[in-house]
Amino acid sequence: MANAKDLEKRTPSDVKVPEDKGERFMRPRTSIHEYEDFVQIMIDMPGVNKDGLDINFNRGELTVIGRRVTWEKERIKAVYCERFDGNFRRVFALDNSLDPEKIDAKLVNGVLALSIPKRESEKPRKIQIKGS
Repeated sequence: MANAKDLEKRTPSDVKVPEDKGERFMRPRTSIHEYEDFVQIMIDMPGVNKDGLDINFNRGELTVIGRRVTWEKERIKAVYCERFDGNFRRVFALDNSLDPEKIDAKLVNGVLALSIPKRESEKPRKIQIKGS
């Protein structure tokens, strides 16, 4: 399998959000961990519920698209804000060692966990020794 950190596909269109004063980017923090039987992608997305997410797999790419809105910009003026509202998009290239048909997605406490199992042929296995 490819190195877990190589799963992420960076694209110029990754997470552009048009604003009144130019463009801003939202890029949720992500970590990728490889285990013996699966790879797990964890994406921080506080303030996002499952209805605000769209997760797709197509042509070897796993795409996570979402939107976070924490306040009404039309009605409320922010005096100071380090938080970001808007759209985001993350794309991960999956190699053939992973089984996209069995991807499991869970959103718990503002963290999206995507578990992608390795194909049976890619998992380590014990070889039995025959004879005496």
